[in-house]
Amino acid sequence: MIWPFIFLSYASLFVFGLTDNIRGPLFPEILKQFAVSDGMGSLMFALSNISGLISSYACRYLLRRYDRLTVLKGGTIGLVVSLLGLAASPIFPVFLIFSFGFGFSMGILGLVPNVLVPMGSSPERKQRMLAGLHTMYGLASLMAPLLAASIEYLTGSWRWTFAIASVGPLCLLAYTYHPSHKSLHSRSTVTDDEHRANKKKNLKPQLFLAIMLSFAVAAEIMISSRLALYMQRTWSFSMEASSLYVTYFFVCMMVGRLIFAVIHFHQSARFLLSASLVGSLILMLAGLFIHPLFLAGSGLAVAPFYPLAISWISSEFPQDLDTAVTYMMTTDSLMLILMHLAIGKLTDFIGIQNAILAGSFFLIASFVMVNSYAWLFKKPSLLVQASTQAR
Repeated sequence: MIWPFIFLSYASLFVFGLTDNIRGPLFPEILKQFAVSDGMGSLMFALSNISGLISSYACRYLLRRYDRLTVLKGGTIGLVVSLLGLAASPIFPVFLIFSFGFGFSMGILGLVPNVLVPMGSSPERKQRMLAGLHTMYGLASLMAPLLAASIEYLTGSWRWTFAIASVGPLCLLAYTYHPSHKSLHSRSTVTDDEHRANKKKNLKPQLFLAIMLSFAVAAEIMISSRLALYMQRTWSFSMEASSLYVTYFFVCMMVGRLIFAVIHFHQSARFLLSASLVGSLILMLAGLFIHPLFLAGSGLAVAPFYPLAISWISSEFPQDLDTAVTYMMTTDSLMLILMHLAIGKLTDFIGIQNAILAGSFFLIASFVMVNSYAWLFKKPSLLVQASTQAR
């Protein structure tokens, strides 16, 4: 166990979750301040998603040129500047520029911890350490709306929320200079020729697993982002009551990841990932056709998928983990953009309930990919193993 890697990663993802989730509660006040429409205002999210996609892919090259701590420091400094810029923006176009910088920095803070934790964990603790890592994001997701509401109540301005939130990455930046990190981080020793060889060998399976993971993430975000709208339009709940169901979903997610952080499950990665997807699908359907509490409870089933998938990917590509995680984060960003567009259009045409039901395709697609990976990419080794046993 390399504990400085673990502590740094946990702190990074906590800061990531806290800053990522303070924007939603402030959105109405930002629209009012700059006098822009909902469509124009949504550019603040779209631009940060696009820049996050760019930074996720750019990290593939940054991590070859610089060590992981230096890349993380750069992302942290960029996040501090972006938050202060968002707080001080005089006009909306300037606000959008800093939103782009915000997304780029967040892409780095979300990627590097997913590399450091597998590197810093022993094989028997890796699954639990990754589950604990994403529990930190769940905890930060719950705290962010409370922080945003409290600061705005005390100061009367959304700008102070962004300004005070910059304390989080500043503390993270200070921790990166702790003596425990001295001489611990090094540049990748893989040569350009080895990178080309790894790409030729690993590109297809890495992209396959990245897309598999992005389908499950799309289903998770679809539920969390559309649950309040579903409660209001289908069940005629108030905004406060529907928001409570979103809170239930995030609580279930945090509990699910906490369980996997504490308990080590001995079943295979394929079994656990399949069980997570099947459980999520059953609870989603029960939430749509029986009671919406099941929809909120689907967070419990989908919660372990992300850390389990990263654990599996790190076991498959231990020598090429930086590239594998880069592809994973890039496809996640792209899939989320496509998901939001598709679910938005489907909601307009067939209603929110049928749109969520159609979104179950993401879970089914991920399940098929989980269970076909070995057949597609391990088939030669499986045939050799079978012939050896026959002899």
